[in-house]
Amino acid sequence: MSYNITVDGTDRTDCFINKSVTIETNAGSEPAQLWARFIDKDGNGEPEADKEIIVIKDGSRLFAGYIINSTLKKEGEVFYSIQAVDYTRSLDRRLVVENYQNKTDKEIIIDIVSRYCQGEGISTDNVEEDITFSSIVFNYLQPSECFRKICQLTGRSWYLDFDKDLHYFASDNEAAPFNITATENRYSSFTSQKKNTHLKNRVYVRGGTYLSDTTTIKQTADGEQTVFYLPHKPHDITVHEGAVSKTVGVKHIDSFDDYDYLVSFQEKYIEADTAPAVDTVMTFTFKYDIPILVAVEDRASIEEHGVFEYVVIDNKIDNEDEARNRAKAELEDFAETLIDSSFITYTDGFRAGQYLTINLPEYNINEDYLIRRVVARSMGGGEFQYNVELATAENIGIIRFLIQLLESDKNFLEIDPDEVVDELFEPDEQGIGLTESLDSDTLAAPNAKWGNFKWNLEQWQ
Repeated sequence: MSYNITVDGTDRTDCFINKSVTIETNAGSEPAQLWARFIDKDGNGEPEADKEIIVIKDGSRLFAGYIINSTLKKEGEVFYSIQAVDYTRSLDRRLVVENYQNKTDKEIIIDIVSRYCQGEGISTDNVEEDITFSSIVFNYLQPSECFRKICQLTGRSWYLDFDKDLHYFASDNEAAPFNITATENRYSSFTSQKKNTHLKNRVYVRGGTYLSDTTTIKQTADGEQTVFYLPHKPHDITVHEGAVSKTVGVKHIDSFDDYDYLVSFQEKYIEADTAPAVDTVMTFTFKYDIPILVAVEDRASIEEHGVFEYVVIDNKIDNEDEARNRAKAELEDFAETLIDSSFITYTDGFRAGQYLTINLPEYNINEDYLIRRVVARSMGGGEFQYNVELATAENIGIIRFLIQLLESDKNFLEIDPDEVVDELFEPDEQGIGLTESLDSDTLAAPNAKWGNFKWNLEQWQ
């Protein structure tokens, strides 16, 4: 064979059943995975979980990572069914809680690796610099999720290679081994699929809110009324009884001992301790929240396909210009027919995240594509077959957008940058007991200690 497989540093190639090795890589933050069948022919024991596994073909690594599952099976003979993931398992051991201000994407990525991936041997030699962020916040995200979030904002791609080096790059900076042309003969079974399943050509964006101009509401007191209802939740409110200015506090926080009126922002009313005299003109001056809602459409797409509407809800958007820009960005991804393609090759070197050009006049295609997924299958005799799946840059954008929607609840979480973990516990046999309180510096240390903790289930019965 021209490839070999080591487990925990020992060559176990002969133990892997012929044609059973499958390796899959995906664009984005999904880790590469390996599946294989294994028989303990050399007597060195079963492949244990968390042992490093490396597949090398002709001197290059096809896969490297850690075994996460080893299942004993019998189908004619007894064997182990093995599953492994790449070094992303080392990358994602800890959660990132950071607020970066005026930092470049390269500075942020390198800082996350240096602070949250200590001792894992991860390098950043192939991280390129491009965009400066005025502000970006990560609320208890794995490093891979942080890098995916950065890529969503910059349009770049990333992956961790099989030598533990992090790659972050413009999507057209890492080329595939060859392009698909009419004269190229190193591929077969080419397919091209046009899809309108994600077509959206009128996009609504519902953002957060912005403050209105100052508005004035007048009501006439009836001599008994102490509660005055307002049409909106008030901000910066002032109150006058006739021409007399009154002081205003906050309901449930302040008291009538210190203020003439108390305002309930959520319930939209203002309350007096003593009812104003009958026929007193009450003047309430305040600002209120106006919801941000814009719509942008692609007229050419509508004329060709009809109307397909979509809505984006993001309460982080705080002005209409930003909302319009967000809607326009979505239209760039959604308004046109998308094209996916695939092919089979026996040429090594294809990996998800690379780009290639397809120029096939008979298919009426001349466009750049991103490799979305590569599945490598051992064919025997040391040869691998590669099934390569491609997507246009627009389709990749939609995929990332849909993933972002799935994690939107986490993105909306408000985290104070000064928060620290106050108590850490660890299971033991002594019941629940606090043993240690850690500050943020101690928590960030690579060998942070843990206290003692155990759920006493009897107390919950």
